Amino acid sequence: MDMKKSCIPILALVLWHGGAAAQDDIPLLRPEERQAVDSQTDEFNQSLVPALTTAAKSTVRIWAGNRRLAYGTVVGDGRKVLTKWSEVARAMGTRTLRVEAAGGVVRAAKVAGVYEDEDLAVLEISGPALSPVRWSQERPQLGAFLAAPQPDGRAAAFGVVSVLERNLRDTDQAYLGVIGAMDFEGPGVKIQEVAADSGAATAGLKPGYIILKVGERPISGLLELKNALVGVNPGATLSLLVRTGNGEKKFAILLGSRPQLPNYLGDRLRQMEQMGGPISRVRDSFTRVIQSDMRPQPDQIGGPVVDLKGRVVGITMARADRTRSFIMPATAVESLLKQQPRDPALARVRRADEVAAMPVRRRAAPSRPQPGGEERMRRQLSEMQRLRDLLREEMEGLER
Repeated sequence: MDMKKSCIPILALVLWHGGAAAQDDIPLLRPEERQAVDSQTDEFNQSLVPALTTAAKSTVRIWAGNRRLAYGTVVGDGRKVLTKWSEVARAMGTRTLRVEAAGGVVRAAKVAGVYEDEDLAVLEISGPALSPVRWSQERPQLGAFLAAPQPDGRAAAFGVVSVLERNLRDTDQAYLGVIGAMDFEGPGVKIQEVAADSGAATAGLKPGYIILKVGERPISGLLELKNALVGVNPGATLSLLVRTGNGEKKFAILLGSRPQLPNYLGDRLRQMEQMGGPISRVRDSFTRVIQSDMRPQPDQIGGPVVDLKGRVVGITMARADRTRSFIMPATAVESLLKQQPRDPALARVRRADEVAAMPVRRRAAPSRPQPGGEERMRRQLSEMQRLRDLLREEMEGLER
């Protein structure tokens, strides 16, 4: 076999998964193949340098002692840096913060304000101003190539846009208030349970009814029903075509907000999230993010992200798992910076995964229905859907 030809798909796989670190995922590479991959990956990284050069001047590393906490983006007049709050907060009160910019320039820094909901902090730096970022209004398209620079101009991570801008916060999502039967095989979604005080309950939906359409959109199953609610805001009225015991009937449902439920991730889900390396402590519930398959390290989060033309289209927000990282678009960052941040002395770290990190306790199944059963069922179904989404993303990655 021609080694040159055999290395082409291997290299494509390496580049697709975000850099040289992904080579560890490729089994049984012969020494000559690995050498070829290393060489071509270096060439690829070098080809990115022109696109990264300008943004790299606005990229800094955040340090506490000898420990690198995060990356940051120089904003405003060059005397402020936007960075990842949950990582910086780990050193609050114990060590002096400093930022390292291009050329080894070092500045002392302190936390001036916090945007708790988005897990971002604003640092004030001492000394002369650094080079502030220039935001682009360009909106990356699905499949667009993106890269995150290091201060020295090299790539910290790169990948493609896999999901367009969306809101990850559950309580900002529209809530219908039904649980579908998992074992129903017919067209539509058979309602297994209706949440009390929900829009579905108020409109008169009952267990056993089958949802056939949302508006004019036919519903083929639970995933289709979930997708039909994407982009619909709480307070909107949704038209459903439902098969009842007496035929088909239309219902008008006033949608509420999704309730905030405890997050008890199963062992398997936690393991899948952590496959492929370290992940961010706070990695969910952001209000405006683009999803990418780039693979920055948790201590490389907070820096700018550029497209192939070098335009700064956002900042890295979190490494979520092997296949997902989140980016806040530039337009959302600019809008956020116009708001008043919280006093850092009063700010807390939002730990979306704090409960998930607790050990899972095994216990016998209850002999009779327990209070809160409806909530637990909704939580379990949500976790099952999330696990299924992760499995699907893993399979799609293998098929590329």
